[in-house]
Amino acid sequence: MLSWVSVQATTGSIIADLPTLRVDGALKRTIGRHEAQTAVLPLDGAPSNWRTATRKKAVFLVALSEPLENEPRGLPVWGGMVTERTTSHKEGVSLSMVTAEDYLNDRYVMNETYTGIGQNEIVEDLIEKYIIPDGIPVRVVKLPGANPARDRTYLDADDKTVYSILEELSGVLGGPEWTIGWEWVDERALGLVLYVGARLGTPAPAGLGPASWFHLPGNVSDCELVEGYRRGEGANDVMAVSSGSADARPQSTHHQSAEDGRPKIELRWTPSTSITNTDTLEQHAGRALEGLQGGTVALSITANRAESEPFQLGDDVGFDLTSWAWPNKITGTARAIGIEWTDTTITPVLDVTGIEGIY
Repeated sequence: MLSWVSVQATTGSIIADLPTLRVDGALKRTIGRHEAQTAVLPLDGAPSNWRTATRKKAVFLVALSEPLENEPRGLPVWGGMVTERTTSHKEGVSLSMVTAEDYLNDRYVMNETYTGIGQNEIVEDLIEKYIIPDGIPVRVVKLPGANPARDRTYLDADDKTVYSILEELSGVLGGPEWTIGWEWVDERALGLVLYVGARLGTPAPAGLGPASWFHLPGNVSDCELVEGYRRGEGANDVMAVSSGSADARPQSTHHQSAEDGRPKIELRWTPSTSITNTDTLEQHAGRALEGLQGGTVALSITANRAESEPFQLGDDVGFDLTSWAWPNKITGTARAIGIEWTDTTITPVLDVTGIEGIY
């Protein structure tokens, strides 16, 4: 069973244990994105300082896994800042929460210019200047791997948040992946960690399979393959544009995929209104075409948590699924671009684009 603690947003110090807190559905984390959740804290059994422990925009509620051997507390697997609290004499305290990535939307960037600076260092500098001061304590971990140099100029007048800048930076070819996790600082405090790099998680070793596997029949209780090509989910002709006037608008060329039996599906979008360099727009369009040309393909697997090997966000995991829907089975290795937890299950949300048998 997952257990819950409340921690002070500005320090990470534990305010209270919340043994009766129950969430509505699964806890979710996704690379480079914030995720929301709702919960209920029954007043019967709540700690005496429950008001302080659920104070909106002042606390994070953090879920801990089962304690490890010789460890007094479990590992933090999810945390959400309280954004709304509704108290009822019938329901107790209803809470809305959102993961720490969303706090990056609460902080605006002033005038900054980066010339030939590694993208990981740009992210680190933004966090140190605009998130930590008067905000939340975040330790930045720069992962090994490619770290392309970027040129970026941000203006106070553009009203860009740290989140919007990281979103734009991640949207170019070779852009960084990032997420915010949790760690124990000491026995009475938890800390936030922002991981940034060319790739989150661990690929399967060459010639070997991944450490974590999901089997049906086996530890998998449910699975679902979702393939989409709705507007915004798929396109084979992509153009990135920025703000401008008349024929002076900066824009990329058309990035087109090879003929695959679909008619032309065009998409034009603005990755950021402040981009003036067309080379940056070309990188955005190229990155977008990679993800859009085949539409969306996501494999969601729900498995028994106790029967599954642990894995982290971004890790490669293996799957071998046979059912009436897939009599010839679906098997392969894919990245966990998202993870969902409940008290008894774990769900890796997998990027299966390009895996044989899935198209």
